[in-house]
Amino acid sequence: MAGVIYLIIIVIFFHGYFGSFSTALIGPPEDNMHELWSTWYSQTKLDTDPSGFFYTNHLFYPQGTSLLYHPFSFPNLAAMYLVRHVLGLGTDAGTLIFLHNFFLLISFLFGAMGAYYLTRLFVKNETLALISGFIFGFSPFHVAHTLHHMHVGAISFVPFFVYCFIRYMREKKTSLAALSAVLWALSALSCWYYLFYIGYFVVFYYVFHAVKKRSLLWREMLIPVMLMTISVFLILSPMIVPMFLQTGPRSYLDGHNLFVADLLGFITFHPYHLLAKIGEPVYSHFKGNLWEMTVYIGLVNAAILLLALFRKYYKRIENLDLCLTCILLFMLFSLGSWLHIGGQMVYIPLPTLLTEYIPFLKNVRTPSRAVIFVYLFTGVSVAMIVEYLLIDKRRAIVMATLCCLSIVTFMDFYPARLESTPVICPPAYALIDKDPSGDFGIFNLPVTNLQNSKYMMYQAACSHKPMVNGYIGRILKTSLIDTINMSDLEVQKNELRKERIKYVMIHKHPADEAVYHVRPAKNKEYLKFLRDELAGKTIREYKNHYTLIQEDEFTV
Repeated sequence: MAGVIYLIIIVIFFHGYFGSFSTALIGPPEDNMHELWSTWYSQTKLDTDPSGFFYTNHLFYPQGTSLLYHPFSFPNLAAMYLVRHVLGLGTDAGTLIFLHNFFLLISFLFGAMGAYYLTRLFVKNETLALISGFIFGFSPFHVAHTLHHMHVGAISFVPFFVYCFIRYMREKKTSLAALSAVLWALSALSCWYYLFYIGYFVVFYYVFHAVKKRSLLWREMLIPVMLMTISVFLILSPMIVPMFLQTGPRSYLDGHNLFVADLLGFITFHPYHLLAKIGEPVYSHFKGNLWEMTVYIGLVNAAILLLALFRKYYKRIENLDLCLTCILLFMLFSLGSWLHIGGQMVYIPLPTLLTEYIPFLKNVRTPSRAVIFVYLFTGVSVAMIVEYLLIDKRRAIVMATLCCLSIVTFMDFYPARLESTPVICPPAYALIDKDPSGDFGIFNLPVTNLQNSKYMMYQAACSHKPMVNGYIGRILKTSLIDTINMSDLEVQKNELRKERIKYVMIHKHPADEAVYHVRPAKNKEYLKFLRDELAGKTIREYKNHYTLIQEDEFTV
């Protein structure tokens, strides 16, 4: 019944996408475009040559690039492959778009179910467990990242890990320890951030109980935790070891103090909220982009947590101290290297500052994503507190309270302004597909991060020809795109011929870039710059130096 309820909520939240489920991507044009490329690349590679999965010359042609650091959501991609082969589906664009969208939405079901089961370890009331599962599975954070990142939205295994881990600590069954290790590894393969965040949780859980027992070397727990951690790294070693070996200056990117949660963000109506216009004067000052700043936990939930804190319910409700401390810790992780309040950085150092300087660990460069554990234990805590407050209350009062809490939480998390990205192939790709000359590449202009993401979508859906451009998690070596001459087009032409680049495609509508790091108030000005300067000027220059093959409303 819980699963049926969560499926109904998925339909209510996302019904607007169903009319174009196989022709448009969930979310506005942004990283979701290169996430579709990941879906296409994985399915075609698994069909043909899995051994070459982690290196491609479809991007950054002709030198190619390593994909070790690329954010593949491996469990989702493996499940897609199995579904395709069981149902006899191909890799055409419509099928891949449908499967991509389907696995984005199914994470809401499994994420909520995992949190529901976890909450049942702490409360008896099933309605409160349902609400808790909803708070985690349908959180604004999850909705926001579903619009952009399949890997970050792949939260399904995290609550099941916590469920099995806590059950192991209670029951000491070896099977639960083994299952915890597998779920930890699957969480990491879904999104590498979750490898570290679960690690932080395990360390926190151990330290919390060791301090309560006044024994830092609590062997009964220390040895199983160490064995579990070692098991996870052994499972993941075929990928982690090569990642370690390829780690270098190019594998590290900034973001530890940019892609952060804001302290006010936990109680401010976010960009996807029904009342976003009320929150915009506040969140428009936050750091980072819209989806990373979306950490709203709900005003009612925040009020319940503060009530429990100030009334010291954690002294009366068993395990509430654990949950509240966990919420506080992961809030601190999500706030970045330094505290941010209303978009202003306050020079109070936070835990992320330590990880920013630790090799390999500093790849965890988007602190706001630690909020996943804030939502998980906010749901559990709210359920525990409300159950405590309703003890010995009349049935009518209990029913009315649960009904009101359900409605308020549902409306508070209901998403608004959900956009989609139609996948429409420019006619020029049909012309290039007819070229029988074999191995050659395409150079797309203008060159910007988000435009590169769009070109990857076109490669996946329209033409599978290699391209000079690319936008991946980490670019570990130089390629033609780094050295090509952009000032002298005659010199550039010779460089392209030498590297077997046959076509230059100039895209006329780079407007999608406006959603990236740009506030809504500045969009019109930035769109004009992109259209007139990047596209218009570039077209005029290239027409003077290159042979025009075709021009249409999309490309030259």
